[in-house]
Amino acid sequence: MVAHLTIFIKKLDSLSHDEFHKYWSTSHPKIWLNIKIVQEKVLKYSQFHVDHETSSALRAHGIPIVEYDGGVNIWAATTEDLMSVFQDEEYKRVVIPDEESFLKRSEAVMMIGYDEDKWVDGKVCEVRKQKGPGDQIEGAEVR
Repeated sequence: MVAHLTIFIKKLDSLSHDEFHKYWSTSHPKIWLNIKIVQEKVLKYSQFHVDHETSSALRAHGIPIVEYDGGVNIWAATTEDLMSVFQDEEYKRVVIPDEESFLKRSEAVMMIGYDEDKWVDGKVCEVRKQKGPGDQIEGAEVR
């Protein structure tokens, strides 16, 4: 089963929103994606950049919006593959110091699990076979 990790992150107070998003979008991936174990174990990596202006407007109308600056999404073949990335010595030596230069690592929170597509390209997805929440979903069909 493909494992999906989401990490919610906050920028350092010393950076503006623009500085944070520019660095995270352009510089950090060059470091992260150059790590051997990332290249070997990570199937997909994406970033969710918060629209702070819209978030503030929604908060002003009483809509609860989380207080994070972004979200990292990482997919790997297994949870073990994901965890091996974060235990890797090169990751610890190279990526962690880079992250500490633009985000608050101690305030990052994670969720790990699996995806279930329910609607794709304007169509309902039906799951034909699923043994349990930890099992791979097989035979997903878009109708």
